Parts: sequence; structure tokens; C-alpha cells
Amino acid sequence: MRIVLLIAVALSMAMAEPTMVKDPKTNLIWEDTLHASEDKVTHMEAKAYCEALKLGTFENWRLPTLPELLTIVDYTHYKPATLKEFNHVDNDTLYWSSTTSARANEDFWGIVFRDGATKNASGLYGRFVRCVRDIK
Repeated sequence: MRIVLLIAVALSMAMAEPTMVKDPKTNLIWEDTLHASEDKVTHMEAKAYCEALKLGTFENWRLPTLPELLTIVDYTHYKPATLKEFNHVDNDTLYWSSTTSARANEDFWGIVFRDGATKNASGLYGRFVRCVRDIK
């Protein structure tokens, strides 16, 4: 019975969907859940979502800065132009950063991972969010 249980646990761990991507070059851990490619939120909702996020044993998630988002862009790829470790990416919609735009107080910078282009957009419209945390 123990052997069957151990095999079942091992299989479930092997088949479990990864929810985080660790980047040792930047000392950041990124959220990689279905939410990152399915649920559009305003900038305010994105910030609140990251602050409330709990993945694994981690609770200290935040909205990334634009320079941090740029670290997961891979310009040798297209649709998506992200590092290969990411499973959940929308190609055509902006991902929020915490970096404000000089154009207007309610505008924020983000990235469209189709090609890695940076753009600014009004925080009032729905976009995607990918939360980040520092490796401690």
C-alpha cells in the first residue's frame, strides 16, 4: 500500500502544472498561472491581485516594474516573445507594470509579449498581469 501511495504522490507531483518561474539571473520569481493569460484587469485590480496572491508558500508578490518585465522578453522568439519557461502568455494584450507614464497620471507602461513591444495604456482598461517577487 505504501508503494502505491508513493507512486501516486510522485506522479501527481510530476504532472502538476508549474505555477512559478524562477530566474536566477535577476533573482526574481514570476507567476505563471492561467490567470496570467485569461483574466484581464484594470491597473488598480492588477496591483491588488498581486498583493493578495499566494502561490506555494509565498505571499509577497507585487506588480513588476517595466525593467523587470523586460527581463523575461526573448526577442529571438515571436508569439510569444518570452523566455521558453513560461506556459501562460497572451500574445496580443498588454501586461501591466507598476511604472507610470509621463503622459498622464493614470497611464502605465507594459509589454505586449507578441513581439516584446513596450507601450503605455490607461490604467482604466483591462489588461493582463504577471506578478513577481524577489528571491530571498
